[in-house]
Amino acid sequence: MRNRILTVTGILLVLGIVLYIIGVRSTKLHISVAAEPVVCLGGVRATLETCASGFPITNSLITTVIVLLIFFIVILAGTRNMQVVPRGFQNTLEVLVEAFYNFAQGVDRKNVAKFFPFCASAFFFMLVSNITGLIPGVGSIGVCVPTAKEAAIVAPITDVTMAEEPAGAADFFASWPLACEKGTTLVPFLRAPTADLNMTLAWALASVALIQFFGFQALGIGYLTKFFNFREGFMMALVGILELISEFVRIIAFAFRLFGNIFAGEVILVVMAFLFPYLLPAPFYAFELFVAFIQALIFAVLSLVFMSLATEAHGGHHSETSAH
Repeated sequence: MRNRILTVTGILLVLGIVLYIIGVRSTKLHISVAAEPVVCLGGVRATLETCASGFPITNSLITTVIVLLIFFIVILAGTRNMQVVPRGFQNTLEVLVEAFYNFAQGVDRKNVAKFFPFCASAFFFMLVSNITGLIPGVGSIGVCVPTAKEAAIVAPITDVTMAEEPAGAADFFASWPLACEKGTTLVPFLRAPTADLNMTLAWALASVALIQFFGFQALGIGYLTKFFNFREGFMMALVGILELISEFVRIIAFAFRLFGNIFAGEVILVVMAFLFPYLLPAPFYAFELFVAFIQALIFAVLSLVFMSLATEAHGGHHSETSAH
């Protein structure tokens, strides 16, 4: 089996090198930090990334709706005709949910019922969203937008990079049907939701808001003594102020960690495919599957831990314990 895999890999590598040498590859490279509007409802496009007027329907928004529809269908299929002894698809869903629930119990058994809905939703949504960016066709199928029109309307955009076609290295696929003509750039129909900073920032705001909510719910107005503690000397007052600043920093950390990892992963795959599109992206593709899982888990676990810490009174004692 191992020899067969090595043989097939070797054949594909030799074939890839031959295709690369004879010029069967694309010489166009387009990377956009912001999610691009596919359609400007009731308006017109200004640039690749903005609408001059109207409501922008971005590619990340379209993918988000698709992900939500997938969840709706999966939940509907798994909860229809529920059995006391689960079987089939219901059993699969219960295994996944129960596995995360047991994991969350290990962090905070007492409050897991309150924290679990948000943290589990964040984990499964982000896991599916991250993986959508790795599906073939996402980011590579879209509409061709004239770049000349963009240049005529506004100044050049700094975060859009298009590689110049080197002399003698014309795009092999330029003459293919549905390929973008010269002077146009592909705006993909789909983009991973978590590769859009707006999405990750929204989840970060929701997470930090819930952390504060659970803190006030458990400790009441005493929750503020974590940040404004002037009774125990200057040092504790300074620590409280730093704690307050860290609450705001969490928003940035949550949003940019997830966005940065997912977007950077997509950029690496695009660049590897641009440099040598045959086999080179394969190991990076496998690594990005791992990153998709681990980043969803990190966001959910950090939210869970911070929510648990917020319910602890000053000094490390739990709210109910200290009340007794």
